[in-house]
Amino acid sequence: MKSHPKLSPYGVFTGKLFQYHANLVAFESSPPTTSMSRNKCILIGGLSDGLIPTPYTSDLEKECHSLGWSLVQPLLSSSYLGFGSGSLSRDTSEIELLMNYLVCHHDADFFTLVGHSTGCQNSIHFLKHGDTDMVKKVKFVALQAPVSDRESMSLTPGNHDANLEHAKSLLSQHKGEEMMPRSTFWAPITASRYLDLFDVKGDDDFFSSDLSDEELHERLGHIGNLGKKTGLRLLAVFSGKDEYVPETIEKEVLLERLVTAMNGGKRNHGAARGLLLKNANHNLSDGSGDKEIFVKEVGNLLRTLSADS
Repeated sequence: MKSHPKLSPYGVFTGKLFQYHANLVAFESSPPTTSMSRNKCILIGGLSDGLIPTPYTSDLEKECHSLGWSLVQPLLSSSYLGFGSGSLSRDTSEIELLMNYLVCHHDADFFTLVGHSTGCQNSIHFLKHGDTDMVKKVKFVALQAPVSDRESMSLTPGNHDANLEHAKSLLSQHKGEEMMPRSTFWAPITASRYLDLFDVKGDDDFFSSDLSDEELHERLGHIGNLGKKTGLRLLAVFSGKDEYVPETIEKEVLLERLVTAMNGGKRNHGAARGLLLKNANHNLSDGSGDKEIFVKEVGNLLRTLSADS
């Protein structure tokens, strides 16, 4: 008997694929009762992710649709293996292009950003460096697995110190866009991008546990300022069994420090709040009920936004 291929484990989606800039596309699925929603939830995956980046994408889509929001899944130049030659700055500029397109051609009014893994760094960077008019339209951000790529390297074999020195040497010779040796990393990567991800205080170094409170505030404090100016709200969700976080790191303590830094030194008062899913793994694929809890929390905040608008 001929076997049939299995259905996609992450779901099947119906919507519109569109080009928002040269060689850049995104997929939008709107609530079934409307042709297009003015409120857009943008899902940004992590390193090597592309369309349908997480196992909760389908659940998030259903939650968005139930509240009258569209779900938008963009492909950036950094999607799939493109991250190795990119930067957060390039990602931010492309997220701006996406938002501008959605405003001009899809009647977008408000945005929510849901970042998974390095998508969290994208979200934080966009809120600090993105176009002011577009940043004002972002009403809510969810960070799912805001982990340190730098600290995760301690969990993988390799001579990381030597790789960092080689990358720094290339950068000092103005060769930051040169590729690192194939043995350095599991994906092609330039010296500049390697340093962004894995050097202390690199451009992507927002969530490391060894950063001081002052250093975390320097990187994350703009969240609280936006909360006061624009009403931005942020949910940071950490997984208690995240396989990319060393076991020596106290995850609950780190999450509390991150949220405090975002709130300008105030742990429980401000734009940001934290949620620890004690039994969850990195992308919420293992723990029972974890992805449902996360999506419900996102939905609760979207519901509040919809009621206020």
